[in-house]
Amino acid sequence: MKDYVVKVSEKNTGVLAVLGHAGIGHVHSHSGFVQDDSAGFAVVASIMKEAFKVDTTIQYVTGNSETGSITVETYGGGIGTSHTRRGLTPQEVHMLRRAEGEDGIYTQTVAVKTFGRMYGQGAMETPVALQGAIALAVMDSFCKKFPHKILTTNDKYDRLIDKMAGTVVDINGIPISLLLNINGSEGGIGPAEDNEGNTALGQKGEIMKLLGTQDVPNIIVESKSYVPSLSKEINYSTFLFRGQEMIDNTDVAKALASAASSLSIPYILKNDSLPISKGNLENATRNFAREIIKLGERLSGAQSAIDKTSIIAEIARMVSEDAGGISFMSNELHDTARAAGIVPGTASVMSLLVPEDYINYWKIPVLTPEDVEQYMRIIFCAAKKLISEC
Repeated sequence: MKDYVVKVSEKNTGVLAVLGHAGIGHVHSHSGFVQDDSAGFAVVASIMKEAFKVDTTIQYVTGNSETGSITVETYGGGIGTSHTRRGLTPQEVHMLRRAEGEDGIYTQTVAVKTFGRMYGQGAMETPVALQGAIALAVMDSFCKKFPHKILTTNDKYDRLIDKMAGTVVDINGIPISLLLNINGSEGGIGPAEDNEGNTALGQKGEIMKLLGTQDVPNIIVESKSYVPSLSKEINYSTFLFRGQEMIDNTDVAKALASAASSLSIPYILKNDSLPISKGNLENATRNFAREIIKLGERLSGAQSAIDKTSIIAEIARMVSEDAGGISFMSNELHDTARAAGIVPGTASVMSLLVPEDYINYWKIPVLTPEDVEQYMRIIFCAAKKLISEC
């Protein structure tokens, strides 16, 4: 029995905002970090689905081997199209059909189930492009059924498939603004996530202003992830709530922690993991480039086939994994918004950690309906706590 009721709101703004994104293809990062970066999208889309009763099940997936386009259509009538940089093989076109019948809310889960695994940074374009098309189709499902209640961006972002949609719902009588956010590059080469979190750039900022998100506490819903330094210390899935002391809205993080505690859901609360460190991403980018240059220099002197192959394989590993930690955001924006795209003073971040035995078995985190239900229960409980304290 659900302990919450979600309805379409008559209000134009909420007293709290919940924002979630899908970082299309942002699976790996530096130092062994692996994630499902579409958890936020799934949570916000699930709240919207609860309110609007839209069918987000994938009905059709079609691929064009000549143009490299992938088109996804949901039973709710939503259509999303993306393209692969290097086209599609006939075998890939056939494999795309495996996504039919799946719930499109779980974009990375469906893409991984369809192709077995994913890598970003241009390493595996087809599953990344499929993820993007699924996310666009899910968002379009809401926009088509309730165009008068859903605010959406219309202008095309340069070289990106980015799109945002926002609305207000009542959760147990509390009006809450929602922002659903898709961030990805054209060609299935993602990630590029300057529009993640509650950064208020361009059209996205205009929607956020209309929803009043900049005037209320924000919950930024982030990934289901394996973070070696933390995941090695836990034995089961554990929520992580973050807000940097003296910088972010740590009251939000404390409310999330209090909610998880009252619901007997394992959690970790950290107020020192999102410092502002200007130049951090720029330095990381330079360091990554230096490592690639070192490998290039080794390759230039390699003679044997196995030496050349081994060096090239390490370059491929670095590009498909470590590079995700530098390519996802522009350096200047990262100086203030940091890894989660969090505007100082406005929000805290929630994510879900997986333990080491999980990643050893699954290799890539995939979100489940049970995960989303836990996210939602914590958010709704925290909302009550935050509002009662206002």
